[in-house]
Amino acid sequence: MKLLACLTALAALLLSGIASAAPAQSAPQYLAFQLFTGSYDGRTGGLSAPPSPLDLAAEVEDIRSRIDAPGTRSRKLGFILGPIAFDDTDEQVTALITDGFDIAVRKNMAVGFHIDDSIFWGRVKTLGIPGSIEWLDWSGLPSRGRRLDWSAKPVRAAPQLCLNSKGVSDAVSARAAVIGHAVERGLRRLHAAGKDDLFIGVIAGWETQMGRDYKTNAPLGFCAFTNKGFSAQNPPTDADAAREEVLKDFIDMWTRDLAKSGVPADHIYSHVAFKSQTAYELAKRLTPAKVPATYLEAAHATPPETAFGPSHAPGFSTYPEPGHLEQIAAQLKAHGNPPWISAAGTAVAPPYAGQRSHATDMEEYLGNLFGHGARVVNIFGWGMPGNDNVLRDVAESDASIAAYRKFLRGDRLAMRALPLPQIPSDAWAAKTEKIQNEMPGYVTHHGIAAVKPLLERLDAQSKALQFTDAEKTADEILALIGK
Repeated sequence: MKLLACLTALAALLLSGIASAAPAQSAPQYLAFQLFTGSYDGRTGGLSAPPSPLDLAAEVEDIRSRIDAPGTRSRKLGFILGPIAFDDTDEQVTALITDGFDIAVRKNMAVGFHIDDSIFWGRVKTLGIPGSIEWLDWSGLPSRGRRLDWSAKPVRAAPQLCLNSKGVSDAVSARAAVIGHAVERGLRRLHAAGKDDLFIGVIAGWETQMGRDYKTNAPLGFCAFTNKGFSAQNPPTDADAAREEVLKDFIDMWTRDLAKSGVPADHIYSHVAFKSQTAYELAKRLTPAKVPATYLEAAHATPPETAFGPSHAPGFSTYPEPGHLEQIAAQLKAHGNPPWISAAGTAVAPPYAGQRSHATDMEEYLGNLFGHGARVVNIFGWGMPGNDNVLRDVAESDASIAAYRKFLRGDRLAMRALPLPQIPSDAWAAKTEKIQNEMPGYVTHHGIAAVKPLLERLDAQSKALQFTDAEKTADEILALIGK
């Protein structure tokens, strides 16, 4: 019996649905699809993302023709190109943005651009120098690689950049200028064609965070801390809060420079990813040994409030997770309900991308986001390579396409309000482990009949995430098998 593992998996996957009225929309809402443009990874000589389609215009046409819904004045279909990384040359960035606007005009589909703000930079030799790379400790020992937990096996990328160093700020300003000038020219073309509303915007980040060291999985940030005046003798009182401040300043730097360079500030978005407080508390009870000591560490020092700033609207990854939308909604309210976007997501959480049974309803997924005022929902998965890619299967399924058409027709999308899970006590993990260890011996000597109804009830309560009730049932089971 693998009860604990089963309960943990059941708890980890939920679709957050909140049935509430959406804020009024003064601008169109965009249903967009991320098209990966295969940035070059200067560290490995390979690609930093799924390869770019051989024919970008054909891939856009595939989306347009298969969804086959023109949209309305207030609901638009679009595509987003990226990641645009430091490893792309200025000429490549300019050409990609120019092509994106050209396709938008020809296909009458909205276009946006998605920046990788700090992951893939190995081509830029001026960044690979002391002072621009993060340290493992106060001694200045540089990290040799950044850990990316994008799959079951961690991926090694170029070392984490020291985000508040002069070299990084200079690189950001230079790249923002290239992007801004190219976008400005594209906007003039849209305006000349009478299609201003075909610009989705620029997403300034690819889940911005302070990465961890690949070899040791240790947290970084000591170079950035030193630049802020901290030291081994005077460390920050709360290192994770200090990382959050560094990250917020870095996001603000990117978006400020983009705005200065010609991208309209009301079309610039951040992109952070965070574990919800609810999911963190639940995981802390179910698998305490695998959970970081603090919530900020679990959220990679980018809780939802980090996404807000003066030169941009907030953007979040919005894969299904309990409590996620509630936390975003609370922060939106605290900041005056500004426009916001789902910068990345789909109706299945990446940890379960290999399990079709964990995919959720696309209409309800979209309804929960657009129904809470999202200006843009950027779907990941369309056109991704692989014969058995669940993200692609979810994005391109018949049911999902029906949901896209419903949105683009202007129809009301279904929303699904799910109760938040009950959080078990600190003793929950020990209780379920004890049941798992002692049940075989009990069944051998006494049979299954007496305990079977309790096990079925425990299973049903756990699947419903009613852990307070499930814990009472666990106590009954322990009392029975302990006799």
